[in-house]
Amino acid sequence: MGIQIILKQLKPANTSEITNDKLKICFGAIRFFKEALFNTEHVEIWTDSTSEALGGELIKEFPETNPYSAIDLVSRHLATLPPDQLIETIIVFRGTWAFEKYQMPGYFSVNNSREWRQVYGDIEISAYATGVYEDLVDAFWAEQDAASIVPKFIDSIDKSAQPTCLGLSQVTFSRGIPTEEDPSNLMSILLIGERRGLLGIFYRARRRSNDPEIVEKAEPLDTRFLLSTLVSEKLVTERIDRKLKEALVIEQKTKSALYIAKERNSFEKLYNEISEVVLRPALRKLPKSEYVREEILKGLEEHKD
Repeated sequence: MGIQIILKQLKPANTSEITNDKLKICFGAIRFFKEALFNTEHVEIWTDSTSEALGGELIKEFPETNPYSAIDLVSRHLATLPPDQLIETIIVFRGTWAFEKYQMPGYFSVNNSREWRQVYGDIEISAYATGVYEDLVDAFWAEQDAASIVPKFIDSIDKSAQPTCLGLSQVTFSRGIPTEEDPSNLMSILLIGERRGLLGIFYRARRRSNDPEIVEKAEPLDTRFLLSTLVSEKLVTERIDRKLKEALVIEQKTKSALYIAKERNSFEKLYNEISEVVLRPALRKLPKSEYVREEILKGLEEHKD
């Protein structure tokens, strides 16, 4: 896939204001990569989807190589749309990623369509596979110093968001589309809540994997309580410290927590190891959901009016 940016609304705003603020953040992202890596070529405004085959409608298209001019033209056109159409738009800035050894066609997209946003985030940055690299993130880790460029990029878009009604909630770099079922294709992720957020991703993935040792114990358990308990324990902290180092995942803490993989399978290693040394042991002594259900029924039967 590439880079997925998920935003949170910090103060009341209407659809037009939120869209313009997303465009400002997207412009900050384009500006960060402009000339050195990404060159804008033209812009498209779609509704519902970015493909007519998938039910989308291309409502405006124009050539523009200057990102500032492109953002300005998009803003002017969006201002003419009624709110019910504006909320379904997807704005795509297409161009070329020019790495030192290889070029890839790619894009930045601002997603207002709810269905599109749920899959691809509020802002998506990606490239199309052309045979050498599977996607943008694959190329980044092969041709760039990811451990250096990722924190600088995060800082840049965070500053772009600060004058807006929006803030960063999560930024993901992944090979392929990130899913709640499988976090193994992650290469970097910015999380609110530091390690609690990281454990939450791994815990939800294990629950969705139909792992019986976890699913049978997790159903009656409050997730927030479990994660808060885990991150407060020194034993868990020490185990995570060790596994981060062993899996070659860099942890950088600022206002949030940023994790960066050194190798292609670093997050896969970390996910498997944290499952074995933290999640399974934490649930091992807890009763299964069926036992909890039986105890509830016993309590009801023993109660007399």
